[in-house]
Amino acid sequence: MTATTESPAAAREEALAELRGAFKGVLIAVRRLRGRQARRPGELSFAQYHLLFGLSEHGELSTSELAATAELAPATVTQMLDNLDDLELVVRRRSTDDRRIVKCSLTPRGKRLVQDLRAEVEGHWDEALAGFTTSELATAAAVVDRLRVVYERLDER
Repeated sequence: MTATTESPAAAREEALAELRGAFKGVLIAVRRLRGRQARRPGELSFAQYHLLFGLSEHGELSTSELAATAELAPATVTQMLDNLDDLELVVRRRSTDDRRIVKCSLTPRGKRLVQDLRAEVEGHWDEALAGFTTSELATAAAVVDRLRVVYERLDER
């Protein structure tokens, strides 16, 4: 059957199969990106960038707040912060209200790194999505959000 004589049900199934394949491809690419630290020693990991972006968005966060934002264990975040502190990308200080709490924020160097990476990523997004209309992008956002809900429900089981 050709695309022009294909039934609406068959066309929908084909479109859903294409969407599943594309979504799986995105998940694989993100997984590969997360694992790049092992392939590129000396570079920041995806998770470390995620911490930096979290600090950029929220300003100053405690270690536990940063761990929650990044969905990582506090001990993992502490190790990552040690490295980021050594690279002079973050600064940590004890809270004046409660000495048990360590507050983290970006250094000027960390802020520049985040700005540069954000500009690079946004450039790639702009280039990749340039041919889509505003309506198509809104539809894509709605589809991705529905997929997020599906995965959140699976996680709740």
